[in-house]
Amino acid sequence: MGKLRSMHKALGVAAATALALTGCGGGADAGGATGSAGEDGVITVKLGVVGPKTGPASLYYEYMDQTFETFSDDFEEKYDVRFEVISEDDQASPEETARAVSRLINEKGVHALMGPPLSGNSLQVADVVQKSQLPWLLPGPNADEIINYDIQPNWAFMTNFTNQQIMAVLGERLWANGQKVGIVYSADGFGQSNLQHLKSWAEENGHEVTAEETIQPGASDANAIIQRFKDSGVDSVFMGITQGADTATVTRAIEQAGFEPKTIMTTGTILTNYKDVADPSQWEKIQIVDPRNFLEGGDSEVLAAVREATGEAPAIPTNNISTYAILDIYAQAVQEVGDATDFEAVRQAIEDIETVHIGDSLTIENPFSEDDHVLYDDDPAKWHTYGFDENFELVHLGTAAECLQKSC
Repeated sequence: MGKLRSMHKALGVAAATALALTGCGGGADAGGATGSAGEDGVITVKLGVVGPKTGPASLYYEYMDQTFETFSDDFEEKYDVRFEVISEDDQASPEETARAVSRLINEKGVHALMGPPLSGNSLQVADVVQKSQLPWLLPGPNADEIINYDIQPNWAFMTNFTNQQIMAVLGERLWANGQKVGIVYSADGFGQSNLQHLKSWAEENGHEVTAEETIQPGASDANAIIQRFKDSGVDSVFMGITQGADTATVTRAIEQAGFEPKTIMTTGTILTNYKDVADPSQWEKIQIVDPRNFLEGGDSEVLAAVREATGEAPAIPTNNISTYAILDIYAQAVQEVGDATDFEAVRQAIEDIETVHIGDSLTIENPFSEDDHVLYDDDPAKWHTYGFDENFELVHLGTAAECLQKSC
């Protein structure tokens, strides 16, 4: 991206890194984030960011860090909005999340809150954030329950798909040709929400889940789970698992057991830390669906820019893109209102946004309404199906609708 290249020429890598979530973004002086325009015409926003900086789930913080490092200057240039980031480490603990959110709201006086990125932690603080009446920016979580539309006006906005949406897309594929479906899911909010929505979709569409199994984070094997799948006659598997390493535990057990289901589907969480602990033979049949096009267009541009700016692979590609989208939305809203401390006006501007920009070449029009604060929908013609080559590079197999018809 042109702006990214010019940023590197002007600032250098060290200055770019200063835009990460380790302190203030954009070079604002401490205490300078008034939420209104300064002498330079730029509105400096105090943005509270909460997530697991440390611990086994740190990738769920890193994707936000990478996105700020790469794009902070872009949003300032496009919208005259600068982010002063105040970050808190919740260590992926719901209790720490509650304390971190309380500090950001009550002690730091942030103008908006981003995160936490894990669904279970977001559910833990949803009521508190809604009562705070601050714009709540959610590029990571998937659980539908986080946004309770009975609360109006609603302050949460999600730029990831929801579990209900992905189940609507996956359901027909999982149960195609009378297949018996088994789900293995994480023992956390993300996994439990996957189970709930898969079972709900199945019941509404005349199907049933043949087997359901839980995997604990960090489990060393899943042999008993896979044996129960085999004993139940399961031939279609869905893995609703938060961590890629736990997904690897399941796929390793599938291979060891000689289990050969016709269909194996999972979510984009496999892109986190799966490859380094799995073998090509264990991922050759796995497919994912996602509303983002990782291989071309604006979604791909965001990922390429992250690689160029940070020298690293995007930590969680799905969520790097979602973070870009939510920052674009929020910056536009603040620019329109002219004052980040007019929280209700900013919230309304987000809800009424006309065009979301992702990278240089992708736009999404009018995504939100009063009772819909999720960027994507569940139209299978708008979702993409991916497999993996032997190097774990994504292979585009067609849209979800096309793959249902031709059995990708």
